[in-house]
Amino acid sequence: MQHLKLEQLFKGSNSKLFVVTLLCFTCLFSTRLNAQSYTSNFTDPTGNFSATSPSGASCVAPTLNDAANVADADLNNYLSISGLINSPLTCTDALYSIRAKLNFPNGTTFAPVGYAAGFRVQFSSVLSLSLLQSNITLRTYLAGVPRETVNGTTILNLSLLSGGAIVPLYFNATQTFDEVELIINSAVLPLNVGVDYRVYSAFGSIDVLPVSFGNVSAKIQSGNLSVDWNTQSEDNNDKFIVQASSNGKTWTDLGTVVSKAANGKSSVDLKYNFITPWTGTLMAGFGLLGLLLMPAFRNRWLKAAMVLVVVAMFAACAKEKDGVGNLERESAGTNTVYVRVAQVDKDGKTSYSQIVVAKR
Repeated sequence: MQHLKLEQLFKGSNSKLFVVTLLCFTCLFSTRLNAQSYTSNFTDPTGNFSATSPSGASCVAPTLNDAANVADADLNNYLSISGLINSPLTCTDALYSIRAKLNFPNGTTFAPVGYAAGFRVQFSSVLSLSLLQSNITLRTYLAGVPRETVNGTTILNLSLLSGGAIVPLYFNATQTFDEVELIINSAVLPLNVGVDYRVYSAFGSIDVLPVSFGNVSAKIQSGNLSVDWNTQSEDNNDKFIVQASSNGKTWTDLGTVVSKAANGKSSVDLKYNFITPWTGTLMAGFGLLGLLLMPAFRNRWLKAAMVLVVVAMFAACAKEKDGVGNLERESAGTNTVYVRVAQVDKDGKTSYSQIVVAKR
């Protein structure tokens, strides 16, 4: 039954109506899922952010650079606070303020109650957790009016900043919001140490990803598919499932890699590698070669033996676990293999890395 085509399973007008209804429902459901995360990614950041530095008296605080990066379309660039302090600052206003609106699709004007509100940040030269808790604040707004303000003691993931990874700092909002502000007191800046604090983007999300992926790469070489990736932080992570596709839409599980993080939690860079044989296309090639060479065999017994070998090769490919054989043959037609890494947390929820093309 599992090999029947879809049109064979759904014949008749009632079945067609059911399929159309199912597809419509799927579209609506997909739209709902895609609308569960908002970020400050605008084609034109103008008017969608603001940023201020400590000022007043003889204040010479580290410079705030590239403020517009917190609200532009590139989620990989950042606003930076960088410099060196040789003596305690004497500022009338000792605060850095980074504020960004969220980019909503048409028909949506705010993030609902229960969404996580925060910023993706990366700190170098981190001092004690107690100092961070006393000097980091998150605030939400709706139509320019302040909604909620929380300090470091209730901001989630604050302790992960000590690992130098990109960390989603956030709290779960109890009021609707459309804008998020990060406030950093310059008291967290250490003396006589060059600082490099980075703020990537604001977000409002129903789920904050438990794993921050770094680079992902894949290559096909010497009959193997090799996939490498690293994580910059992990929280509640259980395992990874490496997946491949010939079209970037339909995915096949290739294998599982257990998290290296102790109890699924890490704030340091962890590297992973996965290797699996990628030989189905090679076997198919030998089978095709055998068919082409068959006319050269005059002995009927040799021909029969060649037919059996070819059939056995294709049967072996067809029976490969989880459809990997089919995937190999499909990708051979386009010479392209797409790869991604699925992350599964201890509660069974799944998130995904970026999609890459395996190099040959």
